[in-house]
Amino acid sequence: MSIQPNSLLLETRHTLHKWLSLSTGVIILFFSFLNVVILKQTTIGLTEAFFGLLHLYFFYSAYQGKIKKWHTYMLITSLTVTIFYVFYSADLRAGSVYWLIILPPLYCLLAGPKLGLVYTILLSLPAISFLFIKSDIESYIPHRSVLNFSLAYFLSFAICYLYETQYTKSSQILHRMAFEDPLTGTKNRHALKFFFDDFNQEAMDPFQEKYEPEETRLLMIDIDHFKSVNDEFGHDVGDSVLVEMAELLQSYTDNHHVYRIGGEEFLIIQNSTSTQAYEFAESIRKRIENNIFRTRQKNIKITVSIGIAELKRGQTFREFLRVADKNLYSAKNKGRNLVHYNSISLSEAV
Repeated sequence: MSIQPNSLLLETRHTLHKWLSLSTGVIILFFSFLNVVILKQTTIGLTEAFFGLLHLYFFYSAYQGKIKKWHTYMLITSLTVTIFYVFYSADLRAGSVYWLIILPPLYCLLAGPKLGLVYTILLSLPAISFLFIKSDIESYIPHRSVLNFSLAYFLSFAICYLYETQYTKSSQILHRMAFEDPLTGTKNRHALKFFFDDFNQEAMDPFQEKYEPEETRLLMIDIDHFKSVNDEFGHDVGDSVLVEMAELLQSYTDNHHVYRIGGEEFLIIQNSTSTQAYEFAESIRKRIENNIFRTRQKNIKITVSIGIAELKRGQTFREFLRVADKNLYSAKNKGRNLVHYNSISLSEAV
């Protein structure tokens, strides 16, 4: 459970999928009624009615939060088939060719820039061929029609592509600002809250046999006497120690599971049993104790105190941190440079 920079982009695509399904479904059903009742083009009208109802189904699924990957691909396919079939069947003077120009932006937004470009190029080949054939053969009109259509067709994709790539870059910048600690590059307290909410919302299948929820534990890590480092060497040196500490912790575990939640406090999320958590925490404590933090002024030796708490579903965010905090300060009160879990410290146990 990690926060991805493109999660906002994915959510935007789902929103687009939902409202595009509704709007196109209504529009296609309107043209279906128009073709069947007024223009007496039954074949085109029934084809449109089928795809219009299919789009409304996609909207209903998205509204219920049950959108699936094949829904998106089917939405793209149905839009393409409907528009292309109308363009192929109807008189060119009716203006059906204009609908082809909206497909490249939709491909880009729904399928992403790379796959959208593939769809755009593939569709352009039959579209240009039919446009050339259906155009008036006098005065080089087919050539002019193809040229104007091609320019507008690919320009619509280019505009959407530029928007999509810029949006992705902006999302990544906002992600770093919102969920990453600017000094150490670890996740921050907001990211931890995001993880907590995601953890509590995970659905557990009651029909799955022998279901055993994965045990999750928090390791709250605090640098002992860190204030003295700042007082003696200055905050620049203190920042260097924090950066090196973060790199050390990240080298020991998954980068997505390391958080800086306070000045000199870090937190690691680990899926493990209590014994495994003890061993892992103790290995970190020893690694830091034996590590030399090199600065321009002097090599510094530091130690850490670690509190461990089990994370359970249904806890509030404050309860979630309070237990680990309690064990952390128990470790500090017992002399620091040790691991503490409830009433037993690993250093005492061994």
